[in-house]
Amino acid sequence: MACTTAITADIINDCTKRPVKGLKAKAWVFNKGVATLTITDNLISDLVKAGAGTSFTFEGFKDFMNAGYEAVVTDNLPTGYKHKFMLDAFLATAAEKKNIDIADNFMVVVERNGSQTEGCFLAYGVNNGLWKTAQSKTANENNGVTKLEYQTRAGEEEQFSEYVLWKTNYATTLALLTATES
Repeated sequence: MACTTAITADIINDCTKRPVKGLKAKAWVFNKGVATLTITDNLISDLVKAGAGTSFTFEGFKDFMNAGYEAVVTDNLPTGYKHKFMLDAFLATAAEKKNIDIADNFMVVVERNGSQTEGCFLAYGVNNGLWKTAQSKTANENNGVTKLEYQTRAGEEEQFSEYVLWKTNYATTLALLTATES
């Protein structure tokens, strides 16, 4: 299979697509193997729970999580993308602390602030998962909040910078995600 590196469409920045900072205060997390995806290039057009599996949610306040990517450019390979997901967690109980201590190898879907159109739901770690790269907490800094960072592992970069989850319209896509919670 040949690698295509040619640009295939115009890139136009106009007022109808103005970006807005931040993410909504809820994300859906899928452990490896829990979701079956229908993917064409970087578009996820369907997401179904596999068996009795369920998604989990990260919920919180404004700016408690962040997500994005970084291009990994090399001379001898096609450009890959390191996906990133960061989270502030208010962990109190032993069970909550254990849950986050062992969390690894998952896919996350976040919702961007702004318009409820194609591109507002983004998925990271779709093919190779997100793995913990940092976890820290100190009592006198950041109000004692646990800070977590997850990334794609080196050498396992994703083919696309971001995967867009979109099934017909906003309401249908949100219902698709909500249905995975139980």
